[in-house]
Amino acid sequence: MLTSVSVTRPTQSEIAARAYELYVQRGRLDGYDADDWLQAEYELTQLPVEKIAELDAPKAKDRKHRSLVNVVRSAMMV
Repeated sequence: MLTSVSVTRPTQSEIAARAYELYVQRGRLDGYDADDWLQAEYELTQLPVEKIAELDAPKAKDRKHRSLVNVVRSAMMV
């Protein structure tokens, strides 16, 4: 069972700032404003790694693959 994790939505200003960074990184090439906006929104709405690490790992004894939660926890301990 997953624990409750509160994640705040990015503001329009935060999305615009990140979209502008993407525009600058591309060399200020015009015509990709919608792509930059969507990419910025996507990046800013993803669950941060720190929040993933706070989640409870699924309880499955015979699972052969490690859960994402365990992978993140392991990576943060390095």
